[in-house]
Amino acid sequence: MPDDPAAAPARIDLSSLERHWNCRLTVPGRKSGQPRSVTIWYALDPAAGRVLLTGGAERPQWCRNVAAHEAAGGAVTLQIGPVRLAGRARVIDDPAESEAIRQCFVRRYVGARLARWLGRGYVDSLAVVVDELRRA
Repeated sequence: MPDDPAAAPARIDLSSLERHWNCRLTVPGRKSGQPRSVTIWYALDPAAGRVLLTGGAERPQWCRNVAAHEAAGGAVTLQIGPVRLAGRARVIDDPAESEAIRQCFVRRYVGARLARWLGRGYVDSLAVVVDELRRA
């Protein structure tokens, strides 16, 4: 029997979030388990209904927390402007998909373009996808 379409969560319209430049990511700390928040850049993939994140090659704390928490389901929250979302964060291991995500940041942010041009970022940064989005 096919799944009931009424039971499936409605896709979040991400188009209104494009005008904001930062998001607030909250993920459990890998050691304490306490919520840890950071304000970071993001990009949207509205066709797939997901938010894209990327951290530097030095793997900032939030990246380490996402990677450690992924095995436990990867539940995170995002605050973008007035919209609060819950979703599942996962680290992208595929080099081609990671590079495609980094290119989204290079297109969206002048700072990312400059960093890439100077070889100082967005070259080997960790790529993270937050999907299964719903309002929190």
